[in-house]
Amino acid sequence: MKLKVLKLLAVGVLLAIVQPAISAADDVADGHRYFVRYCASCHGTDGLGDGPVAKTLVTPPANLRKLGDKYGMPLRAHKIAEFIDGRDTPRAHGNHEMPVWGEKLYEMGAGERGEYGIGEVIGKIIAYLNTIQDRRTAMR
Repeated sequence: MKLKVLKLLAVGVLLAIVQPAISAADDVADGHRYFVRYCASCHGTDGLGDGPVAKTLVTPPANLRKLGDKYGMPLRAHKIAEFIDGRDTPRAHGNHEMPVWGEKLYEMGAGERGEYGIGEVIGKIIAYLNTIQDRRTAMR
């Protein structure tokens, strides 16, 4: 009987360890999908700032692979969310009252807009952005 309990306990511990890794991988995959849909037209599919719309913009899109150089690694989610949702928006994203994607992304995912709530969809985009940082220079 004790052996069965120990086996069940071991399985529970293993699942507790593996589940967050699976969840994180899902967040990155979802984030990549959202990135391609909402960000790649300006920032490019690889995040280099070379999307098909980039040439038409007055302010060139940022190379998102270098965010770690400026903000450290892992990326500070709340700071990056401020750019995405429009609280601290580059001019190319519109004005603070009407960011291009901020409201749409909050409508799509759980979480509230505000100082601490970044929302599920934006969180997944940031999870993806963490994986594409140029590790040669963003080693802080």
